[in-house]
Amino acid sequence: MHEFGTTREQLAEVAVAARAWAQRTERAFARDPLTTADVLASRMISTPLTARDACLVTDGAGALVVTSAERAATLRRPPAVLLGGGEAHWHRNVSQMPDLVRTAAAESGSRAYARAGVKPQDVDAVQVYDAFTICTILFLEDLGFCAKGEGGPFVEGGRIAPGGELPVNTNGGGLSYCHPGMYGIFALAEAVRRIRGGDDVVLAHGNGAVLSAQSTVILGSTAAGA
Repeated sequence: MHEFGTTREQLAEVAVAARAWAQRTERAFARDPLTTADVLASRMISTPLTARDACLVTDGAGALVVTSAERAATLRRPPAVLLGGGEAHWHRNVSQMPDLVRTAAAESGSRAYARAGVKPQDVDAVQVYDAFTICTILFLEDLGFCAKGEGGPFVEGGRIAPGGELPVNTNGGGLSYCHPGMYGIFALAEAVRRIRGGDDVVLAHGNGAVLSAQSTVILGSTAAGA
């Protein structure tokens, strides 16, 4: 907000978009209507982040089955093919973070794109670890979906909500789907669902510790992985 002019309203749009996706997801924990005004009026946790800017606290579990492409071709359900992945770790404590508005997702994402042979414009849907609304904005910037500092305007007008230009956290994310202490497995599971639902390329991104460790995975349909 200090460096680029990002607004509280833009942060709130992230939470509203996540809730709109959760309303389409039967398993989501939070499905009641949510407006920008609701987010802005909710209890302040640490300025400028309110309770609705923060992820849920829930139970939950997830699992993935990983096998060879050859074996996957013989199974009953269509597979999601691992096209590429990358990780990066820049610091441990947030006090050691080189720059509070730039994360190691820039490095993990570039490695994943290179290994997958795709670019951000090739991605049909994005699943990111949204511990807070600002995380979604930071990661969309660092993963190349918009320039640094343009994440606030990028999420305006329902752009990442149902019917928007870029589907983001299509199960509702940690803000509305669930958050049992760790969310990464749910981003991967939702990426698989999107591939099975017709998307060709889906990016899933995980964040660990205090914006410290970043991991990016790009999954694709069988056609994309051919």
